Amino acid sequence: MFHSAAQITLSQQARRLLQVPNGRRALSSKTNHHTTQRQRVAVQVVSASALGALFLLYPRRPARLDLLPDRTAPKHESEPAERPVFVSPGLKDQDAKSDSRLQFYETLDVESAVDLPSEDAILTQAPYVPPAITRDYPVLLHVPLTTSAKLAQLTNQYQYEQWTFNGTVPGPFIRARVGDVVDLTLTNRDDAGNPHNIDCHAFTGPGGGAALTTAEEGETKSARFKLLHPGLYLYHCAAAPVPVHIANGMYGLMYVQPASDTDGEGGDLPPVDREYYVMQSEFYHEPPEILDDGRPSRVVEFSYPEGLREEPSIVVFNGSESALTRDRPLKATAGETVRIFFGNAGPNLTSSFHVIGSNFKNVYREGDVLSPPGRFVSTVSVPPGGATIVDMKMVVPGTYTLLDHAIFRLDKGAVGFLNVSGKPRPDVYGSSEPPAPCVGCKLHS
Repeated sequence: MFHSAAQITLSQQARRLLQVPNGRRALSSKTNHHTTQRQRVAVQVVSASALGALFLLYPRRPARLDLLPDRTAPKHESEPAERPVFVSPGLKDQDAKSDSRLQFYETLDVESAVDLPSEDAILTQAPYVPPAITRDYPVLLHVPLTTSAKLAQLTNQYQYEQWTFNGTVPGPFIRARVGDVVDLTLTNRDDAGNPHNIDCHAFTGPGGGAALTTAEEGETKSARFKLLHPGLYLYHCAAAPVPVHIANGMYGLMYVQPASDTDGEGGDLPPVDREYYVMQSEFYHEPPEILDDGRPSRVVEFSYPEGLREEPSIVVFNGSESALTRDRPLKATAGETVRIFFGNAGPNLTSSFHVIGSNFKNVYREGDVLSPPGRFVSTVSVPPGGATIVDMKMVVPGTYTLLDHAIFRLDKGAVGFLNVSGKPRPDVYGSSEPPAPCVGCKLHS
C-alpha cells in the first residue's frame, strides 16, 4: 500500500505519543492525566491519517463534462427574460427639468448686465421678510448698508456693545432675484475706528466682495455683484480679525429667488401665508467687572479666549435672549402655512434647529431651492455660515417653541415662540384633563 510522506510522518508522531518509556510505570496521577491527554491526541492524529489515506487511495471518476451547463448556449424559450429596471416617468421628467434649469443658470455669467432698470432693495429687520419679488426680469438692485456699534440688551441681566449692519443684529434681510446686479454701498460709521466690509456667500469672486468693500471709519465703498445662483445665503463682515467681527454681531441673510427658465418652468418657492427671518448666533463675554460700590457691572465685554475655546456665554436667536420671546414672538393662525428663513452665523456651533410640536413640511436644506425639498422633517442641522428654509402647516392653536435641540443651549438663551391662534382641534390634540402648568419651564410662554 502506498503512503504519502505526510501520512508516514503523522503515523510516526502517533506512535511516539502512545509509547511509554520503561522504568516510568509508577506515574503520579498528574502524569497519568497528561499521558491520557497524549493518547487522545494520538488517536485523533491516527484517525486523520487514516482518513487521508482513504481519500488518496479511493479511485475518483473524471468529471462528466457533458453534464455541466453550457453557459454559452441560448436560453430556452420558456425561461423568463431579464427583468427591466423600472424608472418612474416622474423622476425622468424631474431630472430633465433639473438639468434644463441648471443649464439656464450656467449661462448667466456670460449675459451682459448693462442698461438694467434700477430698483431700491426692500430691507427688513428680523424677524420680518420683504415681500416676494414678482418681476420676471433682472434689475440693478441698490443695497445701502451702514456699519456702527451700539449698546444692546443681550440678556435680562447684561448689556453688550454689538457691531451692526444698519443698526440691528442680525443685519437686514436682503431679497433679490437671480440675474440681478447688486449695487452695494457700505458706509462705515463705527466711531471706534474699526474697518468693516461685507463677504456675501451669494457673490461670485475672491473674498465674496470683502476686498472691494473694505471701508475705514468715515469711508463709503461701492461695488457691484451679479447674482448667478439662487438660494439662501449668509453675509458677514470679513475685516480682520474675522471671528471678532462675526462674534460681535455683523451678519445677516440674503435670499436670491430662482427665476423661471426659458420654458417658463421654475420660479420662486410655492407661496405661503407668512414668512419669517430667524438667525442663531453666539456671544462670548468676560465676567462682569466689579464696580466701586462692590456690585457687578451690567455691561459685559467681548472675550477672545472664550471664543477660541468655543465656549459661548450666550446662544440666541435674532441677537438677544428675548428677541423671539418677550419682544417679537412669531405669530400665525391655525390653518396657515409658515415659512422660516433660518441662518446660523456661528461663529462656532452647529445648530440643530427644531420647533416643538410641529414638523417641517418642506425643508430646503443648505438653502438649496432647486432640488426637491425634504418632507416632514423634525430637526435640521445647520452649520456655522449655513442656512436653510423650512415650511410648516399650523394645525393646532397654541405656543410652539423654536430651539436648538442641543438642549442645554436653551439655558443659554436659544429659545423663541411661535404663537398660533384659532379654534381648538380636539380631534388632533386633546384630553379630558386640562393641560398641566409647567412651572419654571422656558419652553412655554
